Amino acid sequence: MPKVGLMLLLVSMLVAAVPRHVNAAITCEEVTYYLIPCISYGIFGGTVTPSYCTGIKTLDAAAKTTEDRREKCNCVKEGAARIPGLNYTRVNEIPGLLGTTCPYKVTSDVDCSKVN
Repeated sequence: MPKVGLMLLLVSMLVAAVPRHVNAAITCEEVTYYLIPCISYGIFGGTVTPSYCTGIKTLDAAAKTTEDRREKCNCVKEGAARIPGLNYTRVNEIPGLLGTTCPYKVTSDVDCSKVN
């Protein structure tokens, strides 16, 4: 049960993030919603199956413009910074484990303005 409590805390921290005001079609709320299932792997590890975190592929499809991809990057970067114990190496493994790619490495200092 401690993992459930931690996950609820982390989700509430992500949802409480300050909304961003940009012209991107994708919002931080959407990014958070689709990536919530991925958080436990980023903290605890384990097994990732294709159905485990399908939100990554949904977000990839939704981020159609450079502005969308930059907004997604900023949301992921800011959200990840609020998650204690997040292992960035594991986070960056997830796209490959699901048969997709990410155009940047998720780190605490990724420069999202360079995402195209």
